[in-house]
Amino acid sequence: MVFACSVSHTPGIRAWPDAPDTEIKEQLYKGFSVLRKKMLATEPETLLIISSEHFTNFFLDCMPAFTIGQAKEYFGPVEPWIKIKQGTTIGDPSLSKRLLDACYKDGIELAYSHEMKLDHGTMIPLSFLDPTRELPIIPLIINAMTYPMPTQKRCYELGKTLYKALKSEKKRVAVIAAGGLSHAPGEHTHGKIDAQFDREFIRLIVEKDVDTFTSFTDEELESRGLGTHEIRTWVTLAGVAKDLKATPLFYEPIPAWATGCGLLCYD
Repeated sequence: MVFACSVSHTPGIRAWPDAPDTEIKEQLYKGFSVLRKKMLATEPETLLIISSEHFTNFFLDCMPAFTIGQAKEYFGPVEPWIKIKQGTTIGDPSLSKRLLDACYKDGIELAYSHEMKLDHGTMIPLSFLDPTRELPIIPLIINAMTYPMPTQKRCYELGKTLYKALKSEKKRVAVIAAGGLSHAPGEHTHGKIDAQFDREFIRLIVEKDVDTFTSFTDEELESRGLGTHEIRTWVTLAGVAKDLKATPLFYEPIPAWATGCGLLCYD
């Protein structure tokens, strides 16, 4: 692993770019630009993007806890309204298979798919970090949509397993976590943002307080909005990047996008 970052992926970032205060939007976009420059400087060969399910590939009849993509290419975004050009992105099935095998050997049985599609959860970060889609990607999708969901501890364990697998990998891999922070999409509390929780969560990640940030219950997260379950992606990456220093680049509660938006880089 040569690069790691955690980002928010709310669709409004691209769909409604002029909705929030201009200064705040520009700060967020500048943060993404900083991440892109840092990432490209490490010369990655593949992007592993850890994101969350939005009923794009799975539904209530089949909802795996974790699914890794093994396709040769991926179509996305499935949502034309997020104003990102639809098209295909090449995959890296060989590396994906090695990661899958490493997870099974370590006792974490990921699901896998050769036919995944990409939604805003993957395409928002990709539109900033690799807008021309030149780099191969491996999507790793976590169920943060419906119960039962993997615990925060299980997500962190998955991250540690990926850390070991990537440490022995010759290929230069950038790992991106995408999701959160607090938001309540489609709920009666839609628009609610718990900025205090978001800032505390970021602090816990930065200070490597693993016991605390892996102890949040489903009830605690749901009280901040169902979308807050997506912090599982950040927790997973914290396991992958457990030896690195986390630095926050941006955080703002953005009512126009109904989401607490954050950017975090690991060095």
